[in-house]
Amino acid sequence: MSGKREIACGVEVHNKFIVATILSSDGLKLQNRFETCLEDLLKFNNWLKENGCQKVALESTGNYWLPIYHVLEGSANFILANAYQIKHIPGRKADSLDSEWIAELCLKNLISPSRVFTKDHWALRYFLWVAG
Repeated sequence: MSGKREIACGVEVHNKFIVATILSSDGLKLQNRFETCLEDLLKFNNWLKENGCQKVALESTGNYWLPIYHVLEGSANFILANAYQIKHIPGRKADSLDSEWIAELCLKNLISPSRVFTKDHWALRYFLWVAG
């Protein structure tokens, strides 16, 4: 194992806000809450950059993850976790604990990512839906 400091962020997603926890392999723990408006999601992205976090995991809750994905696209390794995988681990029910748990799983590479379509696929799917 390399001596490189590993940093990961876990995000608990809601309709109106997110709770994000950054964890590092050397014990750093930061937590913050952001609204889901574009201005706050951009602040979230800056917060990640300021803290050297390149890996972000969140669960695929409805379509609430989409704005976060679009803001982070290209600036962080985005891991969309299967909600079933995350929710069926007992003992985590508060937002702060959920985001910390997701960050811990991400830091240890224990999340099997769901498929996220590329921009080209999104555009094609949208075109087919509109033309449909």
